[in-house]
Amino acid sequence: MLVLAKNAAVLAICLILMGSKIVIHVPKGGSVISSSGLYACTAGETCTIDINDQHFAETFTAEAEPGFAFSRWGDGNGAVCGGSRDPYCSELDDDPFSDSDSRLDRLASGHAVRITPLFDGNDYDAQRPEPHFEISSHHSTHYYQVHGRSQEEIWAQLHGPANPLAVDRNAGTKPLGHASFHYHYNYASEFAASPGNCRVESGAFDFHFETVLPQLADAGLANEHLQSRWPLFQALITEHEAGHHAIYRRLVTQLPQAVIELGAVPCSELEHRVRVAVENAVSAIRQASIAYDEHHGGESYAVSSL
Repeated sequence: MLVLAKNAAVLAICLILMGSKIVIHVPKGGSVISSSGLYACTAGETCTIDINDQHFAETFTAEAEPGFAFSRWGDGNGAVCGGSRDPYCSELDDDPFSDSDSRLDRLASGHAVRITPLFDGNDYDAQRPEPHFEISSHHSTHYYQVHGRSQEEIWAQLHGPANPLAVDRNAGTKPLGHASFHYHYNYASEFAASPGNCRVESGAFDFHFETVLPQLADAGLANEHLQSRWPLFQALITEHEAGHHAIYRRLVTQLPQAVIELGAVPCSELEHRVRVAVENAVSAIRQASIAYDEHHGGESYAVSSL
C-alpha cells in the first residue's frame, strides 16, 4: 500500500510538471548535465527545457571546470535544490518529491522551474577580455506512442504509422529515434585598430535541440517479455540520441569561438567571413554526427535488446 501511494504521488507531480519549463542558467566556471544526457548547459549559457512528458525524471549534475569548484545551488523564486551543496540535484527525478503546497505551486503547469549552479574560482572575465556573446538554448523531447501487446505488434508500430519519422534512405526503414538542432545568430561589429578593418564586438546565439523517442503506451497490457525488455530498449535509444546531442552541443562553444578567431578583417568582408566561419563549424559537426552513427552501429544494438 505504501509503494502504491508513493507511485501515485510521483505520477501526480509528474502530471503537474507537464507543460512547465526548466530554466537553467550557468555562470562561468562549470556546466550542468542531466542523467539521461539529453540536456546539458555550458558556462555562460541559459537553457530552457520544455516538459512534454508525464514521466519526466532527471537528475541534474553540476560539473566544475578546472580552476573552479562547485559551491551550491542558487535559491530564489521557483528554484529547485536551492542552497544545497550536493552537486547532484535530484528534485526533478522520481524521488524525492514533496507533496507540500509550495512544491505543487512551484511545479504547476506552465510555470518555470529554475536551476542555477554556483561555482567558486578564477574570474574569467577579468583574465580574458573578449567579445561578449549571449548564448541561449531551447531543449525539447517528444515521444510517439507505441501500442502493442507483443513484440510483433510493437515492431509493426515502430516501423509503421505510429512512428512520425521519415524513412532513412540508406537503411530503408524509419529510425526509432532522432536528434536534431537548428540555430540563429546575430552580431554587432566595431572598427578594429587598423584603418578599414572591423571585428565582431558582440553577438547572440540561439540554439534549438530536439529529440524524438518512442514510448510504450499501455505498458500494463504488454506481455511479460515485452514489459521486461522495453526499459532497456528505450534506454539504449535515448543513450544513442544523447550521443548525437553531445556532438551538436559542441557548437555552443565552437560558434562563438569561430567568430572570435576571425579577428580584424576588412569591413567589407566581415559579414561574408562570419557566415563562412559559422557554416564551416556547423558542417564539421554534422559530419561528426554521421561518423558517430557509422562507428556506433546506429540503432542495431537497441534492436537486439528487445
